Parts: sequence; C-alpha cells; structure tokens
Amino acid sequence: MQQRFVPLYEQLRGADPASSQPIQGFWLIHSDEPLISQWIIDACRPIWQAHEQTIKRIELTSAKSWTNVITELDSLSLFGDASAIIVSGNHKPDKDTLDALARIAPDTLHHLLWQTPKQDKKSLSTKAIKLFDQLGLIIDGNIYDERMRGELLRMQARHIGVTLNADAWQMLMMHTEHNLLTAHQNLWRLSLLYPNATIDIDMLTTCLVDGAEFSVFDLSDTVLAGNTPKALQILNHLKNTDTAPSIILWALAKDARLILQIQAGKNPSNLRIWRNKISSYTNAARRSPTLTSQSWLSAIYDIDKTIKGVNDANVWRLLQQLVLSLCGTPMRSNQLTMP
Repeated sequence: MQQRFVPLYEQLRGADPASSQPIQGFWLIHSDEPLISQWIIDACRPIWQAHEQTIKRIELTSAKSWTNVITELDSLSLFGDASAIIVSGNHKPDKDTLDALARIAPDTLHHLLWQTPKQDKKSLSTKAIKLFDQLGLIIDGNIYDERMRGELLRMQARHIGVTLNADAWQMLMMHTEHNLLTAHQNLWRLSLLYPNATIDIDMLTTCLVDGAEFSVFDLSDTVLAGNTPKALQILNHLKNTDTAPSIILWALAKDARLILQIQAGKNPSNLRIWRNKISSYTNAARRSPTLTSQSWLSAIYDIDKTIKGVNDANVWRLLQQLVLSLCGTPMRSNQLTMP
C-alpha cells in the first residue's frame, strides 16, 4: 500500500500514544529530504515508547547487512518485547532475504522502517520495493514543487507554535527557495525569538540576517574540502545559534555514507550526488584512510544515541570529533574546544 507523507504524519501526530495500537509491520519511506524521514520517526516515537518497543538502528553498508535486519525481526525477548527497527541505506535485499521478509511480514510484532533516497519509477518496480508495497506501506516523502514545500512548512509551523502573516510567508519561501532545511531552521529560530507573536516581515528579516552567516551546508562543503579550522569555526557558530545537533548530524552522516560508498568502489555518478559536488566527495574519499572512515558509522550511532538521551555524553564534543575525522585531521586534545 502507498501513502502520502502528510496525511500519515498528521494521523501519527494526532494519535494518543497510550490508547493507540502498536505500530507493526514493514514501512518504507523514500525521500531526498532527511527532515522528512526524521519527522516520521519523531511522530512514531511516542507510540513506540508507549508500547515499550525498543528502538534499534541498522545501517545498510551492503546487501549482506540485511542479515542483521532478519536477525532482529526473527528475535523476541523472553518477555515478548517488540522493536522499532530503523534501517537506513539504499542496498536492496537479495532473493533469500526477500523470501525471509515475505515469511516474517504477515505476523511480525516488530515495526520495520526502511529509509531510502528518492526512488525513481524503475526502482519502485523492483522486487524489494514491491514486497513493501504488497505486504506493508510505502511512504512517498518527496517534495515535487514549492506548493508542497509550503504545505510541509505550514504544517510544521503549527506544530511548533509559530505564526507568520502572508507577507512573511512569501518572503520566507522566496529566501529559502527549494531548501526545506533552511526554512525549517528559520521557523524554529522565530519560535524562540518571538513566542506567541504573529511574525511580520521586519521580525523575519532580523532572523534571516542573524542566521545568514553559516549553515549546515557550509559545514558540509568545508568538511569535504578538508578545511579543519573553518569547519570548527562553522560548527561553533551553529552551536552558538542554537542549530539542533540532529540537523548537523544529518548533514555529516549523509557525507560520511557517500564517502564510504565511493571508497567501496561505487561510481559517484550513481550516488545521487550533484554533478558539481562529485569531485569534492571523490577527493574526500581519497583523503580519508579506510580505517578512519570505517569508524564513522559507529561515531554517528553514538551521537544519535546522545541526542536521544540514551547517554549523557557531550554531543557537541562528539560532533567536533566527527568533524575532525571527516576532515582527515588527526585528533589532538587542544583541538577539542567545545565545553
């Protein structure tokens, strides 16, 4: 079954976690916008927690990684606890794995959420995607035009309690054209600066100017270039301007995964990298020692756990360590400036 993102998201957000049925079965969400996938996870999380579903994450580094997914789906603790299994990556399961998924899907107590990049018409017709369509749910999380982006942003504005007048909305859409993340960051900033106020153009202009110096995209470009001093400067700026650590992690994790795929022999032209960024990713892949880059996924997982409150580590220091590693800089204690 196929489902548009907005109706499903609103349904999940409006549900009472305690009285809702547990979320079970196989879901696939495909989108090139990291925020969309994160919003679905955030909407599911209260229901998972209400039904004591343990959240587990699995990164697909190859088709063989699906073995770990099958192991989790086949397992239940002595107390019968189910899990919410978040799977990230574009590696499709092989025939044996598809057979196992088809066997498990009808009766599973787990919730499997597979996050992939945008799937084109050809990809949507593959056996793996068809299995999720037939036995589970496929969520189209793609933004096809500015009208859809505006709909998503207005929905999020309602949820975070920020109101813009018509002129301010028009200005925000023009200033952040085609960029969902930047627009969402500005909405969060407005909600903090002007709580319970209707935002006009003057208020919005102040916010846009204050936040215009650096963005997570600047951090990504600088990390790919291996410019350690500037990368640390941008990270510090993002911290001081209250940029959510989860947003920074999304950008760094995306870069890390693409670099790892290039190091594994993938053709950058087939990895949905913008043509003008291919050389940057290729150079970063050549610059980073394989042993170092293999530690990135573990670091990303640790940061994600810290953001979710699983441990009390310093998330900004962990992000700083990841930035240094992605830049290809040997880490020294005097470089760790985050408190």
